[in-house]
Amino acid sequence: MSGTGIALLDDGFINVLNPAGLARISLTRFSTGFEYNNYLSKDETGSSFYSTGGFQGITFAFPISAENGMVMSVEFTPYSKVSYGITSSLFDTLTQSVQDKTFYGKGGLSSIGLGLSASPLKTLYFGARLNYMYGRTQQYQTTLFDNTEFIPTTFDRSVYYSGFTFTLGTIYEGLADLLQVSALRPLTIGVTVTTASSLDADIQRTYPSSSYFSTDSTVSEKGTAGLPLSLGFGFSYLHQNRYRFLGDIVTENWGSTQYFGMPSVNLRNSLRTSLGFEAIPAKDADSFWKHIIYRAGIAYNSTYYQINGVGINEFLVSGGLGLPMGPESQLNIGLQIGVRGNTDNHLQKDTIVRLSVAISASEIWFLKFDEE
Repeated sequence: MSGTGIALLDDGFINVLNPAGLARISLTRFSTGFEYNNYLSKDETGSSFYSTGGFQGITFAFPISAENGMVMSVEFTPYSKVSYGITSSLFDTLTQSVQDKTFYGKGGLSSIGLGLSASPLKTLYFGARLNYMYGRTQQYQTTLFDNTEFIPTTFDRSVYYSGFTFTLGTIYEGLADLLQVSALRPLTIGVTVTTASSLDADIQRTYPSSSYFSTDSTVSEKGTAGLPLSLGFGFSYLHQNRYRFLGDIVTENWGSTQYFGMPSVNLRNSLRTSLGFEAIPAKDADSFWKHIIYRAGIAYNSTYYQINGVGINEFLVSGGLGLPMGPESQLNIGLQIGVRGNTDNHLQKDTIVRLSVAISASEIWFLKFDEE
């Protein structure tokens, strides 16, 4: 559903966007998934194709008190990823030789989240999640010369990040009574706030030796790297208990973040809007095919990237199926297709095809049964 769900309350879904959305979960639930991405990248000189795939984390939710909407969650999920490789060859007039350069990067950040939901009123739900952010990124630059008088060189830059953010969320489903409009009874609205943070950043730079007879030198440095304040708003409307319509807006103020005390000219505030749809099986469905859930969505994202003064935007469409695997289990398959950026101003356009496969299941844990 293109990443919508800030206002979603559902027993069969672990809401990772809004911790208040955990409150309806009645059985111990877990979910995990895998994502595969294909990219076709074009610029004014040509095009290239590449692909990548990876584990999308695992999440558990444990009901504590169904009467009070208290559910605890534990999440192990990826937050960001660095993955690129660029090669170039040019003639350097200073050294009078051809230089073959390779720029390579890998790594990223992950998140461990501990969340809790509660419902002090029948129509009002709150949630909070503590997020521990950590991870390492590595960047290399290798230069080879066709002139044997010059030795190959490699610059290595490794950064380890760690720190905390805090997510607060609320969902309200009492607008029908508040406004005395019965048509609003299936409507829920949700709000999320994730705090800004300054992650601790430890940098190690390795500089190449100046000759074959000397060793490389390593320099260490400590500083901070900013993560932005994030605000989200969403709605969910369930029509006839069968058809769910959702919408989200999320903004993040990347433009004010700093890296080692310096702002970046390549970052801007981001704004993401998305719409989603879900067709839910009827309760009296009597066959496998009638138990399938159908989903679709669209999203437009003004990303935080700003290259050469030009903002990079994305447009995505998605669709998917929820296949029943048991009374409380599903195999969820999603396909997303989109474009990012354009080739104007010497920039790059990406065509994205993304396939995701996830499993969501429940177990009866931690429940006390009455003895006869």
